[in-house]
Amino acid sequence: MGKAITNTSKNDNNDETTKKHTTMKNRPTAFQVSQFALFASFVVDLIVCPHSKVEESFQLQATHDLIYHGLPLQRLNPWRTTTEEEEDLPYDHLKYPGVVPRTFTGPLILATLCNGLRMLLLPIIDIALDPMLMQFLSRFCLLTIVATGWIRLARAIHHKVAGTAAESWLLVITACQFHMPFYASRMLPNTFALAVVLHSFAAWVQGKVPQAAAVLVVGATVFRCDLILLLVSVGLTWIFVTKQLSIVKALQIGVLTGILSLVVTVPLDSWLWQRRRLLWPEGEVLYYNTILGKSSNWGTSPWYWYFLSAIPKAMLLTLVLVPLSFVRIVEYLISLENRWLRQGSAASPVMSLHQLLDAQWLEYILPILGFVSMYSFLGHKEMRFIFPAIPILNTAAAIGMARLGKLAFPEKNKKAHWIAKLAFGGGILCGVATLLASLAFVAVSCWNYPGGDALLELTKYIEELPEPPTTSILHVYIDVAAAMSGVSLFGQRAAKVSTPGVEWVFHKSGYEDEHSLESTTEFDQFTHLLSETANVSQNFQVIRTIYGNPKLNLRRFAIDRSPAIFVLERLGWSSDETMPTI
Repeated sequence: MGKAITNTSKNDNNDETTKKHTTMKNRPTAFQVSQFALFASFVVDLIVCPHSKVEESFQLQATHDLIYHGLPLQRLNPWRTTTEEEEDLPYDHLKYPGVVPRTFTGPLILATLCNGLRMLLLPIIDIALDPMLMQFLSRFCLLTIVATGWIRLARAIHHKVAGTAAESWLLVITACQFHMPFYASRMLPNTFALAVVLHSFAAWVQGKVPQAAAVLVVGATVFRCDLILLLVSVGLTWIFVTKQLSIVKALQIGVLTGILSLVVTVPLDSWLWQRRRLLWPEGEVLYYNTILGKSSNWGTSPWYWYFLSAIPKAMLLTLVLVPLSFVRIVEYLISLENRWLRQGSAASPVMSLHQLLDAQWLEYILPILGFVSMYSFLGHKEMRFIFPAIPILNTAAAIGMARLGKLAFPEKNKKAHWIAKLAFGGGILCGVATLLASLAFVAVSCWNYPGGDALLELTKYIEELPEPPTTSILHVYIDVAAAMSGVSLFGQRAAKVSTPGVEWVFHKSGYEDEHSLESTTEFDQFTHLLSETANVSQNFQVIRTIYGNPKLNLRRFAIDRSPAIFVLERLGWSSDETMPTI
């Protein structure tokens, strides 16, 4: 009898072990599919929308310059006295500095990765001869860095709540949304900061709070100074709520990591910006936006905008899943239904308030809401400013979805309740609806870059001329609207590569007064214009019209567009052998 019991126990243990092995065998498969879905959504958005806008301008142009011009080793000392022969460096940021300086750390990383790939392929092909391919690769490198952060966060969640598939749901939910995949390859300071934040959050979920704090300090010092608000919010939680960090330890991490970060960013950016003084880009951004309050020059929004507009737009219907991570709503409804069926039987008690709430993930959600609340006091608001909040909110949505899945598909010998199945189906519908809406947003967004399309059309037009022009120099003027909507140095270099024998000279308008034209007669010095105005001068004719300004027309299920950028050509330019000197 004892042997029989022992054998039965062994069989039960073997069955349990087999079950665990089967679960572990299936889980990586689901996780791999979710990783592919995330990466595919990132890449599709990059392919559909290959151009960039003004917010990405500095990082994109800086990456181009570092790939094709390298580092200015002849100017290793920015305080040196230069001679006339070496006065001008071929860097876009020195001619078009913008409002505030930004760090070269991100562009240097991307340029290094691209040049490394170029060196590997150089015996076969020189990919640098295709500038648009290099632009794609540089953004692809950024996309990969961001995707790696998401996957690391998902793995951290798996270790915290193994067996729930929450890690897979996180990646699937993120892939279904619009903003995270769309901006994963966008060279914004916010995207570089998001990559850092994802690794910090992964360490946080794993309980490695000192590491999480150090990574956040690096992100705030180098990439986005507004991460200080996030650091304050989560730091207070670590110190006073969860007791995972002491005040002394927090100060040590902040001071030491901050100094090390400054040692990296200050010399690099002082050198490349050639300001003849020590330069901390994010320090200047902090002073400009916060101390001087200049960010409000770009418009203001009400305090509640992030909560009532930005977050709902970022998450769409997946936002519905967030409360399920800390409130057992479905379980409560099931207990109510069971008690009603059994007519108040004591065997089916209704869940108490303590049982209804699950505070496990509130220690992550509440600090994020605190970060958004603090940021709400700044008048100028943009969706990208609260990108650091989305990973934790998506994590909460994933936990909620995993909880629904566990209720809808219980262990063997247990029957799923119809409420659980209905709730799980509703969660799936939320994801599908979010994906469909995101696809519509991508379809609209691809028309937001008429400047980049205009430059491609002009290049194609010159390539297809039946006879080569008499003049071998094209003087192309790019107005502010075109420059802000897709024209890049990669595109300009691609135009030169595509038309051998023709020299392209670009004049780009910008915020700087010296780059603006004072009268319409000055346009006559150019052969071609990329302009948002068709009637610039009577000496020019429109040869291409690029449509933009897209709006989704739900009534007609179509995208309404209007003329955005005109490609103009100076009359008789191809036979004019004498061009004015610019």
